Amino acid sequence: MTAQRLEAVGVKNANNGNEWDDGFDHDDVTKIYVEGGLRGIQCIKFDYVKTEKPTRSSHGCSRQGFTQMLEIDHLQNEHLESVEGYNSSYGVQALQFRTNLRVSEMMGYEDGEKFKLAVDGKKIIGFHGSARMNVDALGAYFTEILPTRMEPKGGKGGDEWNDGAESADHEGVTKVHVRCGYEGVQNIRFDYVNKDGHTHEGNRHGSAPDPGFDLEPFEINHLGKEYLLSVDGYYDETSGLIQTLQFKTNLKISKMMGNGNRGTKFSLGCNGLRIIWFHGYAKEQLNSLGAYLTTLPLTKLEHIGNPNSGGHWDDGTFQGVRKVSVHYDDYIKSISFEYENEGKVETRDHGLKAEPIGKDAEFVVDYPNEYVTSIEGKFSENSGYTFIKSLTIKTSKERTSPTLGNAVGDNLVDFVLESKGCALVGFYGWCNYGSRVYSLGAYSYPMPFVQDPAKLKAQDDDEGASSDNGG
Repeated sequence: MTAQRLEAVGVKNANNGNEWDDGFDHDDVTKIYVEGGLRGIQCIKFDYVKTEKPTRSSHGCSRQGFTQMLEIDHLQNEHLESVEGYNSSYGVQALQFRTNLRVSEMMGYEDGEKFKLAVDGKKIIGFHGSARMNVDALGAYFTEILPTRMEPKGGKGGDEWNDGAESADHEGVTKVHVRCGYEGVQNIRFDYVNKDGHTHEGNRHGSAPDPGFDLEPFEINHLGKEYLLSVDGYYDETSGLIQTLQFKTNLKISKMMGNGNRGTKFSLGCNGLRIIWFHGYAKEQLNSLGAYLTTLPLTKLEHIGNPNSGGHWDDGTFQGVRKVSVHYDDYIKSISFEYENEGKVETRDHGLKAEPIGKDAEFVVDYPNEYVTSIEGKFSENSGYTFIKSLTIKTSKERTSPTLGNAVGDNLVDFVLESKGCALVGFYGWCNYGSRVYSLGAYSYPMPFVQDPAKLKAQDDDEGASSDNGG
C-alpha cells in the first residue's frame, strides 16, 4: 500500500525524543479518543483496523480533564478524510475530525494558530507526531479511496465488460444511452467525466439487433453537482436478459427504459455512495449490470450572520432532521434540533429558553420519508451585530413551515441556506447563552430525489404506452 505523508503540525522544533509513528499499514481509522484540559490535548488514542483485526495506539499522558470520542463506521463505508485544529506554544489545543459522512464537534479550546491535515480525494489511514505530557504535534498518512464494487445484477450469459478496465480515472457518469427491443434492453452505453474534468464516450455493450429503438439519452449534469445514486431494473430469468432500467440521481429520475415492470427486480446503489462507472455482461443483448461506487461529498454551507459574537456551537452531521424548534421574542433566543442518528433521536439545544418570556414555535419533519432541503430566514443588523429573527423551513415534499420567529422589524436582511439536490443534515452557528442567536450555518449532503407518487404513476403509464408503440 502506498501512502502520502503530511508532516506533523504543532510545537515548532518538537524533536525532543518523544516522536511516535503509528505507520500506514492500516485499512481504516475506526475510533479516536481525545483527552485534554485548559492547556491543550493531553492524550490521544487511535483504533485502527487491518483485515478486520483491530489495534490501538496511545500517545501523551492522561490526566484530569475532558475525554471525547469519535467512532467511524468503516463497515458502512465511512472513512476519515481530514483533521482541523489549533496549536500554540503548549502544543495541540483542539481537534475536529471530518469523515465522508459527518463532522465531529471541536474537541478542546480554539486557541492559537489554526491548521488542517487533508488531501483531496484521499482518506487518513494512520497518524504520527510528537507527545510527552501533552500532544505536541500531529501528522497523518493518506491513501487513495478505492471504489466499492457491486457485482452484476441480472441474468446469466454474455461476455464480461468493464468500462474501468483500461482506466479507473472516472469521476462520474454524465449520460446514459439505451436501445430497446421486443426482448428487453438491446444495448447500453455510458458517457463519463474523468477526474481532470474531461468527458469521454464509453463503449457500447450489446450488438443492437433489429428491430429496436433508441431512447432519449438520460443526461446527468455533473457541473451542477448532480450525481447518479442508483439504478433499478428487471430481468427475465428464462432468457437471461435485462428487460427494463431506471436511473436515479439526487435531482431527478429517468423514465422506465424498456419493457415495463416485468420479471425479477434488482437494484444497484448504496446509501452515502454515488455510481462512477459500470461493468457487466452482454452479447447480442444486455444480460447483467454492475457498478463501481465512491463516496458522496459533504458540503459545509457558509454561515449567515456575524460569527464574532457569542459562543460557537457545531452539531456535526446526522442522517436527517426530525424537528426544528425556536424560542423567540423580537429575536430568536434559542434554537433546538432533533436529529436522526442510526435509529436514535438526538437533540441539540443552543441558547437559553427564558420562560415565561417569549414564544415557542416548531416544525416536525416526516423523516425518513421527508427531509429538510432549505432554511430561509431574516436577520437584523445593528451596530456590527447580527440577530437571527425568523426561520422558514422547506422540505423534499414541497412543504413549507410557518414562520418560526418574528419576521417584522427594521434593517432586515433575507438569507437562504440551501444546496440544490441536497438535504440539510446538520447545523452550526454562534449564540449568546441567554440572549440571542447571532449566526447560523448548515451541512448539506446529496439525497435521492423524491418523486410525487401521482406523477410517477402517470410517467410509468405514459412510458408503457410509448414502449409498446415503439416496439
